[in-house]
Amino acid sequence: MKNRKRLLIILLILIIIVLIVLGTVLVLGGIKNKEINDFQTEVAEAACKYAGAEYNNPSLLEAYPHLSKISYSTLINADYLDEDMIDPKTNEKISENTTDYVEITYADSQYVCTFKEG
Repeated sequence: MKNRKRLLIILLILIIIVLIVLGTVLVLGGIKNKEINDFQTEVAEAACKYAGAEYNNPSLLEAYPHLSKISYSTLINADYLDEDMIDPKTNEKISENTTDYVEITYADSQYVCTFKEG
């Protein structure tokens, strides 16, 4: 009888530990996702500001499709982003990333900026 009680208590303690670990993983994962989303939003907003300042005519995007992809280096050189900014997904400086970009489109009388991974 005592062995059954001990086994039940050990099992209950293990279940509690598993639940605590699972809860911690879910909370920390949610925090990481929020950091990544905030980063991508900040980069996209910087690209929209850049497009608004540099592209005084939206038809430029149709005439020159290469202008619709804005790289980090372009935004850094134009002082819209800090070169020491860290990408939370890779933990690297954005100045070292040459593949990710922001795609610019023009719809409903405004620039629409979408973060894209290279």
